[in-house]
Order: sequence, then structure tokens, then C-alpha cells
Amino acid sequence: MFWNTNGFKICDAFGIPIVADFTSLFLALWLVLQLGVPLGIPCAILLGVSIVVHELAHSLTSRAFGCRISEIRLSILGGCASGEIPRGAWKEFLVAVAGPLSSLALGFGALAAVMLGPEMESNWLFNVVWYFIYMNVMLGFFNLLPGFPMDGGRIFRSAMRAFMSRERATFAAMMVGRYAAIALVVLPFFGIDRIWFIPIGGDLILRLLIAMMIWREGRREYLLAKMESNWSMEDYRARVSPPPYGGKEDDVDVRKN
Repeated sequence: MFWNTNGFKICDAFGIPIVADFTSLFLALWLVLQLGVPLGIPCAILLGVSIVVHELAHSLTSRAFGCRISEIRLSILGGCASGEIPRGAWKEFLVAVAGPLSSLALGFGALAAVMLGPEMESNWLFNVVWYFIYMNVMLGFFNLLPGFPMDGGRIFRSAMRAFMSRERATFAAMMVGRYAAIALVVLPFFGIDRIWFIPIGGDLILRLLIAMMIWREGRREYLLAKMESNWSMEDYRARVSPPPYGGKEDDVDVRKN
């Protein structure tokens, strides 16, 4: 493990560096303050593991199509896999859906183990396991919301490409994502803290950060789509899941094969 100005490297998984941004420490601290030290620390660790599995599903699916992944980064808003994603609509769909499916598999797999396994006598273990189930089920369903360029937004864009160009599909996904960002911030003020059973309430600052990320990164993706519409290429450099702030990756390196 090492530390630099961009965070600290935790380990490598399938040859992909796993890096924790310093803001991820605030997320861990928030969980500890909310749940208490005995429950908060293991839940923070399990949340980190769950996010890494989610991003690994994106990354390994993308790599199966010949794309390079530079790193997976943990931050206060979750995870980000940086690298290349395939340009084909059906390939992008598979890359986008792989993350939520992996989270749902973890959550419902753990639920099945609890339901079919022996009764847990420890209240502490019971709470940790059920929080792990809750985290993964919510992580899976929340990422399916059409907040482009979140996973659900990428799925929406790949579907729209059956009816329009990639540039126009990206614009449509950006606009739907902006409506989702506004709803994420506004709806809890009207007492609506969930869509069906997907929570959208919680801390206002966190919701604002997510909404700002969706707004900014959606525009960035649209500008990239406009630029690449004049190119002929198979892949481009972009984020599988965007982080909540900028950095060197803002200057997109479009690679022509």
C-alpha cells in the first residue's frame, strides 16, 4: 500500500490497481458515525468490497472486448473504473449492466444464504450480514436509474442507438440524466424519498454531489460523442463509471485503431 496526492493503492485485482481516494475516508467515517464503531467499521469495509466487485464487473466485461482499464478508484460517491469502453451499442450495454447485476447477485446470494442457512445467534453478525444485503441490493437498483452517465443512463443510451445516431442518443441520455439529477435533489423535499423501493433520500450534500456529477459528466460525454462522430474508430478512452470530480481524465484521449 502506498500514498500519494491522488490517494492510496490498496491492492491489485486481476491486474487492475484498486485505489482509494482520500474522500472515501469521509464515507467510511460517515458510516461509523451513523452505525457506531462496532457495526460501522465492518460495514464500511464490506461496502468498499461491494463497490470494488461492482466496478470489477464493469472492468472485466470491458476488458473481454479488448479494452484497457487503468484503475478502479473508490471515492465518497462510490467507485470509478477508468479506461476504455467498447463503442458498439450491445457491447456498451453489456459493460453497463454487468455492474448492477454483480451487486444484485451479491445481495440476493447473501439473502438466499441467510434464508437457507442456520439461524445466526449473534445480533452483531446478523446486523452486518443484513446491511451487506441491503447495500448491494440498493447499489444494484440505484445504479439502474437513468442518470447518465451512470449505469442506467448508459443502458438507456445503448437502447436509443437502435433508433438514432450515437451523438443524438447521447444527447437524449444527457437530458434524461439531467431530469434524474433534478429529481434526486428536489423530490425528497416533497416527502418522496424513494422511487418504488429505491432510496433517493439521505444527506442533502451527498445528493447534490451526485446530481452535480451527473450534470457535468453527462455534458462531457455528449461533447465527446460530438467529437467522435467525425472519427472512424472502434474504442475510445472514457470512464466506465464517472467519479464526482475532475482530474487529468477530463482531457479525453480518443484513440483511433
